[in-house]
Order: sequence, then structure tokens, then C-alpha cells
Amino acid sequence: MNPLSLTDIRLTRKDWLNLIFAVIVSRIVIYALGLWGVSMFMTGHYAEQPLLQTVCRFDCVWFYRIIDNGYDLIPQWLGQKNAANWAFMPLQPFLGWIFSHLTTFENPINNYRFGLAFASNLAFLFSIPMVLMVLKQLKISAATRSTMVWILCFSPYTVYSSAGYTEPLFIALVAGVFLFSYRQQWFWVAILGMLAAITRNLGVFLVFPVLIIAIQHYGIQGFLRFKTPALKVLAAIWVIPIGFFGFMTYMYFHVGDALAFGHIQIAWGRQLTNPFHWLMFGFETGGPKLYLTIMALLAFALNLYLVVRKYYAEALFMFICLILPLSSSLNAMPRYAFGLYPTFLGLALLVERYPSIKTPMLCIFSAASTFIAIGFFGHQFFTV
Repeated sequence: MNPLSLTDIRLTRKDWLNLIFAVIVSRIVIYALGLWGVSMFMTGHYAEQPLLQTVCRFDCVWFYRIIDNGYDLIPQWLGQKNAANWAFMPLQPFLGWIFSHLTTFENPINNYRFGLAFASNLAFLFSIPMVLMVLKQLKISAATRSTMVWILCFSPYTVYSSAGYTEPLFIALVAGVFLFSYRQQWFWVAILGMLAAITRNLGVFLVFPVLIIAIQHYGIQGFLRFKTPALKVLAAIWVIPIGFFGFMTYMYFHVGDALAFGHIQIAWGRQLTNPFHWLMFGFETGGPKLYLTIMALLAFALNLYLVVRKYYAEALFMFICLILPLSSSLNAMPRYAFGLYPTFLGLALLVERYPSIKTPMLCIFSAASTFIAIGFFGHQFFTV
């Protein structure tokens, strides 16, 4: 790989106008149609909840519990009282706590819910220019970049960027790690990588694509001879897991298990096994499980396309972030796929090569995003 550090990645006025307009339109559509769908089609307890409680669903609930009470000492949640909030990394709750001070609801939980939703929307706003700068760095055309703004804003699971989840923050941070790796700015690679690893535990695996990109820049000999650029890369690779290891240390002294965040997954029925078992299970079971299986296979197909296009570092990170969740369950596989920067890079490469697919893709994504938003706000578990 030739050094690309001098590439001008500044966004134009047109880029910013398109970006801001798309973000505003998409947030209005997702909130308005999602909440309208709940009032029209849902009945019972979940259809009558207050606005912030409707928006802050599922993982968001775990995050505000962390803000409110810290990490649990013992499992105490879900129907069997065998779940704890150890599965969730600390950066998103920390940001939610900061932004919760912007409001003064009588119920402090509502302040936390607002803070988490605000944090995810703000992270989403930052994720789009970050992805655009990456695409500009990679010489993707202006037309494709413009299309990708709308694909990001109306991706099928974009509701999570409005509901206090980690997906938009993870996309922004991971895209930043790749961007600064391409540009050989290893200080920012280290900082953003460390933050990504305490946003989602899979972020710790960024050490592998960073190393691959560095080898593409400097060659193996640069590392064997301990040249200065290679030493900077090695320093960055050591920094990336620091926050993650710090969280493990905290868990060890807090509950006696440094890997509590992984072991507690059993409460959600997740146990590591052969991923092919889950694919076969999806085909045999049918219904929602078949949908999850098909989406997982499509994600792996896009992953393979990155390999074909020789984006090896991005493909490796995407594969890790898909295969590890799939090894424990089919649940949430579509959300995991659409919460990754390499997914959108793969889509951008497809749109660049086959421009005729952009309109059908946008139509399908837009319809899916509003349908899933209604399901999510209506507490339907197929959207988790």
C-alpha cells in the first residue's frame, strides 16, 4: 500500500449540507413513523409507556442501570434473576451520564434515558463525516459518498442510533481507527482504538487490522529492524487494549471474575459453540431464526467481497465481529452487521462498481428501517 497521508479528506460545503439534511430527515422519519406505528399497531403495556421509556429499550435499559447503580455485585435481572449488567462496556453509560445533566426531569431515570439517547444521536452525527472521510481517503467517488450518507441514515437498523445504543459510537471510533491507520497517524489510532475497546469488547480486536495496515505501509522488514514508524505502530497496538484490560481488572476485583462480561452471556442463552450449528439451527427452525440466518449469510457474503477487493484488514475485523457473536447465537446478527464500519465500506464499494443498485438499495433500506423502528419502539424482540 502506498502512503496516502497527504490525501485531502476535508469535507466540502456540499458534503456538510447533504449530511446535515440527511441526518435531520432520517431522525424525524425514524422517530415520527416509529412512534406513530406503536400508537397505531401495538396494544397493551408497551403501547402506553411514556416517550423516553419507549425510546430507551433493551440494551439502553442496561446502560441506565449502570449509570444509576454502577455494575452489579450479583446477577439480579431477567425472569430467572440470572443476568447482570457486566456484559456492557462502560463508555456509552459514561457518555449517557454526562449528557443526562442537560435535563432536569423529576425522575432521574428519565435524565439517564435522555442522556443515552442524546449520546447515540450525537455519535451518529459524528460517525457519518468520519465514514465520509474514510471513503474520500480511499478515493471513492463523490457520487458514491453522497449516496452513502443516505444509506447510513436509513440503514435497516438505524433506529439504534436514536435509542441509546453503542452502534453509532462504535462505527465512528472504528472508522476513525482505520482512517488514521491509512494516514499513518498512530497516536489517534491508539486513542480511538482504546475508546472503541471500551465501547464494545470486540473493539479490542482492532489490533489485528492495525497491524495488517502497518505492514502494508512499512513491510515486515520495518518491524524486524525496529524502525521508528514500526515502533509507533507497536506502541499504538499496546495502547488499544489498555481500557479493555482495565475493565477486566475492575471486574476481577468487583465480582471476582475478570471475564464476567463474557461468562454472564449465559443468561441470554449464549454459549460458544460451532457457528455452523447455529446456521443449521436457523434453517431447521424457520421463521425469525431463518431471517437471522439469511442476514448472517449476507453479511458474510459482503465480508467475502471485501476480501475479493483486497481490503484484508477491514475484512478480518468484520469477520471477527461476525463469527464470535454467531458462535453463541443467531440473535442480533443483523444489528451486529449494520453496526460495523466495514459493512458500509463494502456497500460503498458495491455502489461504486454497480451504480444502478443505489436506488433499489435505498428504497429497501428505507422501508426496512421504518418497519424495524416500529418493532423496536413496540418492544418486539425480533429487532434486538
